[in-house]
Amino acid sequence: MKFKLRKIENKKAQVWVETVIYTLIGLTIIALLLGYAKPKIDSMKDKFIIDQTIDLMNKVDLKITETKLGAEGNKRIIPELKISKGKLSVYGAYSLSNLNDAIVWSLDSKYKYSEPGAEISVGNLKVKTTGTGPWTVTLNLTYSDVNLSYNGKDEAYDINSAPTPYSLTIENLGTSSGGLKKNIDLRI
Repeated sequence: MKFKLRKIENKKAQVWVETVIYTLIGLTIIALLLGYAKPKIDSMKDKFIIDQTIDLMNKVDLKITETKLGAEGNKRIIPELKISKGKLSVYGAYSLSNLNDAIVWSLDSKYKYSEPGAEISVGNLKVKTTGTGPWTVTLNLTYSDVNLSYNGKDEAYDINSAPTPYSLTIENLGTSSGGLKKNIDLRI
């Protein structure tokens, strides 16, 4: 009888040991899969954000062009300007950077959008990837026939990412003193 009890106790212990071992093996496999898949998922998220922002920047460019071609006081509104990641910068004519009359979006990305150092055009938009990973992807809209300002100020202004979309108003303030450039003001 003692022999049977020991056998039963040994079988119970063996079941628990097997359960712990199988659980550890399962957790190890899940950890390995996540370790491989997470960087790929993050890269695809960044690719989606870049593609979405290219569409948004082309929409902003279209609205600036429509506003520029209209009369003084003409306004266009983009009600859903979503900046989920990265930073959008507006550079006026007298900004202290080397960029003038430009709208630039930049993102530190896990996705290499283009060959590093090469600038590609997507409509009026210039896309450039720099770095070695993580990469910096920059989308640039530069205007030669428009004097951009932000909230009436002709300087640089940064708009950071936010969970809620911004509402962007684009207004034609008329021509500059020389009459060559339209004054376009952006407001959030």
